[in-house]
Amino acid sequence: MALRTDPSQSVRRAPTDAASSHLTDPSGQLLLLLVAGLAVGAAGIHFAVAPVHLAEEPLEGYFFVGVAIAQALWAVLVPRYPNRRLLAAGAAANALVAGLWLVVRLRGLPIGEEPWTPEPFGFTDSVAAGLEVALAATVLVLLAGLRLPIRRVPGPALAVGTVVAVITAAALLNLGMTP
Repeated sequence: MALRTDPSQSVRRAPTDAASSHLTDPSGQLLLLLVAGLAVGAAGIHFAVAPVHLAEEPLEGYFFVGVAIAQALWAVLVPRYPNRRLLAAGAAANALVAGLWLVVRLRGLPIGEEPWTPEPFGFTDSVAAGLEVALAATVLVLLAGLRLPIRRVPGPALAVGTVVAVITAAALLNLGMTP
């Protein structure tokens, strides 16, 4: 007996839990892609600075690599498997990393060559922390079930806006990461 498939019928993936049904509508999917992009941005910064930290203080470098891998993995998983637990775990982890960043800037760490010595605020690390806080806040919006009013944006306007945003972000990150 052969299986029949009808290409006109689309298969829609069911949400992984009943409370997550809003995650499959266009508004929820847009927010899922947004949080994935925020995680990729933070992961990219952590990957970029890991070699410097590995050379200075290996434990810190391994922390940056671990955080970057976790953020990149989460960014891949969350749009594919949108469920409340995965979202909450990512939001909590990113909020904790941003909180640790703030503690290091205000008080310093109890370990290292100079314990309890605050580090200066930098542009790149501030951007990474901002991405992590934005991710956590956006996940809260998702978990609350709030819907965005989605309007169709014309293709050329969307393309131009995306290109301008990417070029601006790349220029700012390059400026912040250039000695």
